[in-house]
Amino acid sequence: MKTTLLLFVFAALSISFCLGQTGVIKGKVTDASAGHIIAGVTVGIKNTPVGTSTGNDGTFTLQAVEAGTYDVELSFIGYQKLLVRDVVLQADQILTLDLVLEREGEEIDAVVVDARRLSNTQNAVISEMKKAHQVVNGISQQQIKMSQDRDAGQVLSRVPGLTIVDNRFVVVRGLPERYNQVMFNNVIAPSSEVDRRTFSFDLIPSNVLDRILINKSGSPENPGDFSGGLIRVFTSAPATENFTSFSLGSNYRVGTTFKPYVYNRISGTDFLGFDNSNRPLPNAFPSTNTLRNSSLNDPLRVSAPQMLNNDLSTRQMTAMPDINFGASMGRVWNFGGQRLSMLAALNYAQSFVYYEREFARYLTQDEANPTAALDPRFRYTDQRYEKENRVSALANLTYVFNPYHKIELKSLFNQIGENVNLVRDGIDYIQFRENARRNYLYQYRSRTIASEQLEGTHRFAEGRSTVNWVVGFNYLNEQQPNLRRFRTMDNAGDGVYRMIIPPSSNLVETGTYHGDLNEIGLNNGVNFTQQIGDKNSESPILLKAGYMVDYRDRKFGSRYFSYRGASGVNTDAYAVLPLDQIFANDNFGSNGFIIEEGTSPRDSYDATNFLSAGYVGLELPLGNFFISGGLRAEYNILRLNSALDNGTPVNVNNPVFSPLGFLNLEYAFTDAHKLRASYGRTVNRPEFREVAPFLFYDFEFDAGRYGNPNLQTANINNFDLRYEFYPRNGETLSLGTFYKQFTNPIEAAILLQGGDNPAFTFTNAQGGAYNYGVELEVRKSFRDLTTSAFVDKLSVNLNASLIKSQVDYGMSEDVVAQDRIRPMQGQSPYLTNLILAYQDEESGWQVSGAYNVVGPRIYAIGSVQFPAIYELPRNAVDLTLTKNINKFSIKAGVQDLLNAPYRFYQDTNRDQRINTGVDDVIMSYRRGPLCTLGVTYTIK
Repeated sequence: MKTTLLLFVFAALSISFCLGQTGVIKGKVTDASAGHIIAGVTVGIKNTPVGTSTGNDGTFTLQAVEAGTYDVELSFIGYQKLLVRDVVLQADQILTLDLVLEREGEEIDAVVVDARRLSNTQNAVISEMKKAHQVVNGISQQQIKMSQDRDAGQVLSRVPGLTIVDNRFVVVRGLPERYNQVMFNNVIAPSSEVDRRTFSFDLIPSNVLDRILINKSGSPENPGDFSGGLIRVFTSAPATENFTSFSLGSNYRVGTTFKPYVYNRISGTDFLGFDNSNRPLPNAFPSTNTLRNSSLNDPLRVSAPQMLNNDLSTRQMTAMPDINFGASMGRVWNFGGQRLSMLAALNYAQSFVYYEREFARYLTQDEANPTAALDPRFRYTDQRYEKENRVSALANLTYVFNPYHKIELKSLFNQIGENVNLVRDGIDYIQFRENARRNYLYQYRSRTIASEQLEGTHRFAEGRSTVNWVVGFNYLNEQQPNLRRFRTMDNAGDGVYRMIIPPSSNLVETGTYHGDLNEIGLNNGVNFTQQIGDKNSESPILLKAGYMVDYRDRKFGSRYFSYRGASGVNTDAYAVLPLDQIFANDNFGSNGFIIEEGTSPRDSYDATNFLSAGYVGLELPLGNFFISGGLRAEYNILRLNSALDNGTPVNVNNPVFSPLGFLNLEYAFTDAHKLRASYGRTVNRPEFREVAPFLFYDFEFDAGRYGNPNLQTANINNFDLRYEFYPRNGETLSLGTFYKQFTNPIEAAILLQGGDNPAFTFTNAQGGAYNYGVELEVRKSFRDLTTSAFVDKLSVNLNASLIKSQVDYGMSEDVVAQDRIRPMQGQSPYLTNLILAYQDEESGWQVSGAYNVVGPRIYAIGSVQFPAIYELPRNAVDLTLTKNINKFSIKAGVQDLLNAPYRFYQDTNRDQRINTGVDDVIMSYRRGPLCTLGVTYTIK
């Protein structure tokens, strides 16, 4: 694999640099007060010889302008000068600017406005990366359309140094997802998961994305709680012209579509991504205290389960092709010198996935002979059926009052419902090894995320002072109603599977679990920028200052129940009944089953987090040098209230003051060649779930997970060095290296949950950790490499990373079961992404192929008893074909063409590498290639 990586690198570096492409800037100039057109206005691109004048109709056209970012100047006798900054022109684009001039007053000053910038093209994103004073990578909507990526998680797998875990969690530079910070449109996003500090990027459909930027080095104006990356997700900007668009698509998944889909139950609202009727507990269901305080003979133990749907049988339907459709609309209204622009989008999708998964575990390691071969603990084959329904809506508004003031309102809503049904067959080699087992999981999970942001930008004193403010609201809800987990066994070898009835309530056997998480977030930030010195300077000195506050309030509650026999009752006669009859209402009573609640105080918690931050920063140009940096102070208070099983209170009150410093240095050899160096001190704080004592049983991995109230904040020193070359607009070549040093890093630790079952918790690695690596990125066109018109239309996007990390748990007695020294969980030693694209604007054809591979990484950490589990590399290839015909765009493709298996092996001989001939497979499965077809119709 390393040879392949080096070949990619060599091929990329061997590409010679090509000529740029051109576009057209045109528009109309009118009087701001009277509204009439103005002829004879001088229009030019600042610091270039390109210029023209408006005609008798007030219009102008600048032909054959090379793609790039420019400042456009307008001047006319009797009117104030106008400077339109940051006009982004992409190749083959006709960019329209409708502008107004103000009449002269007593003072004649230059008016400064922002153009309606295109921010979603590759040119625009690379320009943003170039202008940034930190180490930044990004991906544009234009590049997203070259792939079959359906959500933000898949999109991010194309970014240098990023890998994806479980198809939705992002690992940056080999650091676990908890080391990332996520922002929506300049507002901190909530942690979206019950059991981990992370954001689930599958929540965001790819077609609502404008661009994603990943800040890999820090700055005083950005949050300081990250080390891997600050992932900034920008949803689509308001329209620059009127349009209405409709899209319709369908997918065929090999091995799933038109095959049986097995499920336990559905509700009438599943198609909308939630269930508020069929699975949740009835309103009249008794409370936890009532049930737990009742005696075994209390009639309540009989009447309560009769209020529930206790049919455990499976049903079957045919998995139809996936469907997705959407509508979007853009509108622009101009009146006087003001403008209101709007973008609204609504999308719906339904998908099915079926696959078989091999799942095994082995007996615990003999400490005296840790490299000995292990006997199997169990071997199972899982049949997994998934159905997902997704609804997403976006509405963005921008109101420009005048050239100095604008306000933006951005709204995002996502609703996702996941119905997972898993049937597990196999053998437990310790308990009744002669008897086949069949275990079941029925899980429905609905997730809601809503984000509202109001942002204003105001310029004063001829544009030399800028104030930006934002107010945000986030809402997150996750529900798991009626999660079923139960086990059956063929005791007699007659093919009849008998229900295993527990003697008391527990998380594993024959019961139901209900979880509900609600979180609201409120945030506010103000940023002030003051230009110092010559107001006409191309590179002014900037003084920055501001503050941010972020408040989050989470309430989590869960309940679980088991069905057991009434006092003194032998349930063997019931255990052989079919799954739709065993827990029929008539079978509850003094001669049959009763319900027992196992919920304890640790199964719920209330938590708040209040973060306040202030900063000062300076941007100082010194010839070819550019220095930026500053100080940031963050004060964070995390509070959580819960209790242990015995009722002992768990009250976390963790105030932490964090002084942070940042320094970014930049040297420009020329405008196209830059060298960046940076240092930043950042932190990594515990998340609600990581300090909550709540214990959750993970059926799919057969392990428990719980938090640690004693977690401490980690501190990180980050160093970056990167060389960047921008041969043409839309093209870049960068080579960089980084090093990170951690104090008290937060890591997952493995412990024994009793017997030989593993459990995962969180702890601080007392010995610290480090992480370093090298990153390469190349985005290049093949234009003019040959005389072939076909080759001219080709382009390549390559990125590759080599990474190494190590974490040391020290000699702490709290983690004696933990591997003391190992790579960081989720860190891959290498990763490669390659996109080769063909685009012919004239004929409307676009073809692209994408390749991705990620090196072996630790999926589950090891201990003395359990060797570490590694996820092995898999080669993934996607093909996409797009044809534009008038108002139609037809897109077809294949995702995961090779259908390479997902493979998870344990490091049985503990040599920190996987040899498939020696080490043992833990999990293995294939999801099947996905064939896609979609049509979009746009009216302008």
